[in-house]
Amino acid sequence: MVPDEDFREETVEPAGIADDPPMPFALLPGDVVRLRTVSVDPLDVPDLVVDARGVVDVPMVGDIPIGGLSTSAATREIESRLQRYDRFARVSLTVTDSGGHTATIAGAVEHPGAITLKADTRLAEVLALAGGGRVESTDGELVDLADLDAATIVRNGAALPVSMGRAMRGETHHNIRVMPGDVVFVPPSKGRMITVLGDVGQPKTIVFHSGLRLSAVIAMAGGIAKSGDSSDVRVIRGSLSHPRVYRSDFGALMNGQTHDVEMAPGDIVYVGADWFWTMTEVLNRLMPGLAAASLATSFVR
Repeated sequence: MVPDEDFREETVEPAGIADDPPMPFALLPGDVVRLRTVSVDPLDVPDLVVDARGVVDVPMVGDIPIGGLSTSAATREIESRLQRYDRFARVSLTVTDSGGHTATIAGAVEHPGAITLKADTRLAEVLALAGGGRVESTDGELVDLADLDAATIVRNGAALPVSMGRAMRGETHHNIRVMPGDVVFVPPSKGRMITVLGDVGQPKTIVFHSGLRLSAVIAMAGGIAKSGDSSDVRVIRGSLSHPRVYRSDFGALMNGQTHDVEMAPGDIVYVGADWFWTMTEVLNRLMPGLAAASLATSFVR
């Protein structure tokens, strides 16, 4: 039996972000404010939109740049401009729609699109607002179609070192505050399926999840059939053009004599009937489209 360590793919776990302070509110393009003045000739402008330049068009004054300013700083800026025309004017500015404070979530979620961010919105909440990862019912069981552990959050063009899977488990260094402009992408789990073929009760594909073991995969496929050789369970790992093939003695595993190996995304598990098959013969049976000649020298044991 190949040791468990030899089966495990090396992965680099994202470290998370330890320093994640709250950011002050700043007006952004897409926000809508209400402007009111206290004066001899008061103004009430209910729908001032901060345009793509970060500018609002104020009556009498014209364009005033307030993008990136806090509400109080924007109030002072507008007031100082208005007082050139009405020196007694006092300005009140209220945010009526924070439509500029959005993040985008895409991929295998129920409701992809823009998410309006409230104060202190965190990554797990963004996923919840998008309806969570997509699921489907297979054989009476709910199957995750979203690969949360492979999800990415991009800020200013760079991926952040956080794991959505760990964020959903409540780990604070990963359940970070989401900022306006962030893009969250949740990939489908299609590339992370485990395929079980050969002499098993029910050949099938199984959704990979962290910690999934060979014994569980065989059990979910209905166990090894009477015609199958429990001492010759093969695990094919890696790209189909340059795969690696390992052998497991499943009978010894069930007797506690060897390790229950941990699966990796995309693994193919094959239960044969003939223990003497070479690795090349296993691959040829599984992947007839591959050129046997190119594999023979690498995988004959």
